[in-house]
Amino acid sequence: MTLKSPSIAILGGTGAMGVGLAKRWARAGYRVVIGSRVADKAQAAAEDILLLGGSGTISGMGLIEAVRQCDLAVLSVPYAHCHPILEQVKEALNGKILIDTTVPLRPPKVGRVRLPDAGSAAQEAQEFLGPEVHVVSALQNISAQLLQGDEVIECDVLVTGDQVDARQKAVELIEAAGLRAWSVGPLANAAAAEAMTSVLIQINKKYNLKHAGLRITGGEGAAKEDTAPAPEDHFSVRALMPFPLVEEDDDLTALILRSLAATPMDLREGDILIIAQKIVSKAQGRRVKLSQVTPSESALELAQQTDKDPRLVELILSESKEVVRHKPGVLVVAHRLGFVMANAGIDQSNVEQEEGDVAVLLLPQDPDASANEIRQGILQQTGVKVGVIISDSVGRAWRNGTVGLALGSAGLTVLRNLKGREDLYGRPLQITETGFADEVAAAASLVMGQADEGRPVVVVRGLNPGRDSGGLEPLLRERDKDLFR
Repeated sequence: MTLKSPSIAILGGTGAMGVGLAKRWARAGYRVVIGSRVADKAQAAAEDILLLGGSGTISGMGLIEAVRQCDLAVLSVPYAHCHPILEQVKEALNGKILIDTTVPLRPPKVGRVRLPDAGSAAQEAQEFLGPEVHVVSALQNISAQLLQGDEVIECDVLVTGDQVDARQKAVELIEAAGLRAWSVGPLANAAAAEAMTSVLIQINKKYNLKHAGLRITGGEGAAKEDTAPAPEDHFSVRALMPFPLVEEDDDLTALILRSLAATPMDLREGDILIIAQKIVSKAQGRRVKLSQVTPSESALELAQQTDKDPRLVELILSESKEVVRHKPGVLVVAHRLGFVMANAGIDQSNVEQEEGDVAVLLLPQDPDASANEIRQGILQQTGVKVGVIISDSVGRAWRNGTVGLALGSAGLTVLRNLKGREDLYGRPLQITETGFADEVAAAASLVMGQADEGRPVVVVRGLNPGRDSGGLEPLLRERDKDLFR
């Protein structure tokens, strides 16, 4: 069997939680090393797991050697034993990820929240280990007894950490162990998960439960940052026709369903609707007559430098956070929604004009909210869960020609992380991410067209939409990481 990456050292792997995690990860195809202060004890634990029906590659050794032999470590010991173990393995952990499952329970009052001065046990570990170790906090609220079983565990895991890639790797491993993981932000948020353990202990006690746990509701798993199923070998793209001209205050969900009935086409679970931003903007009344715009001094100055209508420049500035680049005929800005684009996405094409005046169309107020509203409307009226993308045609910094681009989304993973997936020669991918929502929008734009086609809504079928990213934000590069701003 080809072993998956990374290899995992479980520090304290002879305990109930460590044994449960070792069984699950080994069965999922990972190399697992149980680490203990006594190497013989660790090896005996590994042999016991295999004798009791465990599968995969499991071995045991001393703490330091276990960390050195593996790519990633998991700390699975009582809070009182954490510091002595971390002191032993601190140097060996440099450059690696440590998943800290510790809960700062202090007997006998384990049902009372008592977090350390650092804010949480995970933050305490990070302060001690230093920045060379990427601490991730997870698995505090899962019963060790449940982990040792083979059944699916109906509890969710909150994953926190300051390093996004480390946090995501923990999400992958936890889901490989048969649990549902949610990436919930920086390590400071570990305090909530650690404190919740005492709350769950109280719930178990008061209501005579055995394994109370957390379950996140309201979505299919919106917090997952890395949903990258294997690509399909074919899919279909079909426009809804006919589709009427959209006017202010039109109900887009109703228009879409009416056009679906006329196509004819029944929606299926997993379909992705791509909707041109222009009809969203028109329905929202985002059409503006330039005769109603009074340019400011800054707009007048910038208009002179760019050879643009000062009234148009005023609208561009009102929709923007920053002017990124400009020269005669070109004005690139950072839109208030985070997009870097020419003219803040304001356009005159396919906008009704009046004699003697010029009208332009602004981008939707909140494309993510628009996508979610349409998605929920379709779900309520048809019972079908679809993904929705609000798209636009935009130019690119390095190439000529416009392509379809996602401006808003709901019900799909917008950025797919392929890190760790092997290439044709078995080499794990290191940094590959795919802009899934943009790829789908580009495919749909081939059918939508750019001129008088009148095909503003397209259905893409046959792709796995993945989990809901909760909007388009994962696709937007942070300013301090943008080398061109």
